[in-house]
Amino acid sequence: MLKHTYRSFTLVVIAALLASTGHVTVIQAAPLPEFEASFKLSRGSLRIGTSTLSLSLEKNGRYLYESRSSPSRWIAWLLNDNLHELSRGYLDTSGIRPVYYRYQRSGGTREREAELKFDWDQHSVVNHVDDSVWKMDIPDGTLDRLASQLGVMLALQDNKTAMTFNIADGGKLREYNFRVVARETLDLPAGTFETVKLVKVRRNTKRETYIWCAPELGYLPVRIWQREKDDDEYQSDLESFSESLRVKP
Repeated sequence: MLKHTYRSFTLVVIAALLASTGHVTVIQAAPLPEFEASFKLSRGSLRIGTSTLSLSLEKNGRYLYESRSSPSRWIAWLLNDNLHELSRGYLDTSGIRPVYYRYQRSGGTREREAELKFDWDQHSVVNHVDDSVWKMDIPDGTLDRLASQLGVMLALQDNKTAMTFNIADGGKLREYNFRVVARETLDLPAGTFETVKLVKVRRNTKRETYIWCAPELGYLPVRIWQREKDDDEYQSDLESFSESLRVKP
């Protein structure tokens, strides 16, 4: 159970953090800085791993966004899965347009690799998952799971309190639904931050997910908390970040 919930929670940390208004929201891109950030992953009071995020930008508008998660050394004998996700594409005033996405799980007994290649001329995406390949149509504005986190940061910068993004995920077009529910002050390993709190809208399930985003860091998600169906609780807390994220007054 611990292996499964470690994998599922680290995916929450890097998955789409999106909110619903019943229609797809088109986000116009604002400037985002290059940055790196690291997070502590916990199960209850126990540290189980570390997650890192990094965004690199090129002058031609291309971006590379990566997430890596690995178990803590003392628990690696049980949780030996390493997760790596990356998204490449374009980030400019017209919005976020991914062209390539990759997911890799390695080091454990259930290794897995998936690739998505976006063809915007054909409005389609080709999915390569292990030995299977298939193609599906996508509408404008579709993102991969990792790039959707950038979409949320931009949406919150635009003062949106609810939004819907289409996400190409596992050969299906999905919607992830969140809404802003509160403003709270958090004391984290990286410091004290005023935050906007979002809840993931779920139906017919006991699972709960909340996300706290810090306006002073460009709405970077600084905490993610989740309660699983078995009542186990998992949390991601910001430990360090690039000063480039700090919004100037």
